[in-house]
Amino acid sequence: MRKWIGVSIVSTVTLIASGLWAHAQQVLPNNPRLNPPAALQPAQIISGADIGFRVDSISPDGAPVGRLVVRQKGQWVEVTLAGSARRLAAN
Repeated sequence: MRKWIGVSIVSTVTLIASGLWAHAQQVLPNNPRLNPPAALQPAQIISGADIGFRVDSISPDGAPVGRLVVRQKGQWVEVTLAGSARRLAAN
């Protein structure tokens, strides 16, 4: 009789442990109410006539984070900045 009680206790503990382990492996989706997808939010562009700044997010200190954009044929297009370093002339 003691043998069967021990077997049932070990079986129950194993079943509960494997259930907890399997539950811990589950990937939970983000809460859509707290984190709406970017597709639902219109892009906010701070702009002049043909050059602007697309705000992607706000940093913890309150500064906007984003990209430079220009207007081409009525559409806002992201800018790729090209720069080069020049050697200073010593006079």
